[in-house]
Amino acid sequence: MKKNQIIKVVAIVLVGVALDILLHVVSSPFSTIPENPAFSFVTGILGTEITASLWALFAFSSVAFVFLRIRNEIPGEGIKKGLRYGSAIALLWLIAMLEGVSLFGNPLIKEFVVGLSDAIPVFVMSVLLSLLQTDKVEDQPATAFTLSQKIKTLLAFSGIFLVGRYIVYFSGLIQSGVQTRPLLTLTWTILMGFIIGVVFVLLGNNRIEYSFTHRAVKFGFQIFGLNWAAFLLFMPLLFSGYIADALLRIIIDITLAIIASYLTIILVGKMRKKKISSKQTINQESVIK
Repeated sequence: MKKNQIIKVVAIVLVGVALDILLHVVSSPFSTIPENPAFSFVTGILGTEITASLWALFAFSSVAFVFLRIRNEIPGEGIKKGLRYGSAIALLWLIAMLEGVSLFGNPLIKEFVVGLSDAIPVFVMSVLLSLLQTDKVEDQPATAFTLSQKIKTLLAFSGIFLVGRYIVYFSGLIQSGVQTRPLLTLTWTILMGFIIGVVFVLLGNNRIEYSFTHRAVKFGFQIFGLNWAAFLLFMPLLFSGYIADALLRIIIDITLAIIASYLTIILVGKMRKKKISSKQTINQESVIK
């Protein structure tokens, strides 16, 4: 990447961070931070505002990094790539924020408004990044999923995330509201798995030349994993007592995403092979006639 492009990327990231800070200031009446929280060592030294700003800088930089790494593999051209990527990460972070409803009993409207304060800036930043001119890569264009592939993908991700998370819930490895708020926990878990599936549909590479393992690991670790980790690291950075829980969530959820990706790619691959085989048969019959 050329020097002037790097400067533009940095400027766009700073715009996203500034918008994020501004929206959080505006939405401060909806804040769900308790009155006397146990702040982390970092927060104790730097203060809440500076620590939160540092998280925003780190998180938005991570989102930008992933976009620049995969932009050529996202279906569409120009701003359409930014719309896809921005929508995917905005949804991912927004629904992740809603776990506070089942986990801590926070009001839904407050979690939603605070979540929008992160989702809107990350969407805007992604769109701005997609407007940057980059060197064109001569490669097979990324292909979008068909309707039947989308349905199977969403079902697979929802089911695997649900089963995996509930195993972890009942094992007590991470905090959950499965005992205190069982219905809300079930609803959020299904919805979160569904949204991760949406992210896969929007951003997952559907090219057949990549191996199943390569595509699954790339989505689970790079596309989903880095963006997921960037979001979840807010809690241990700002508050004490969340480091182990956050790290376990990151590791477990990335693993579940890789498993769901792998199984989905196998299903989609079989569907594509059947489709190609059917077309070849029709073509052969047409030639014979």
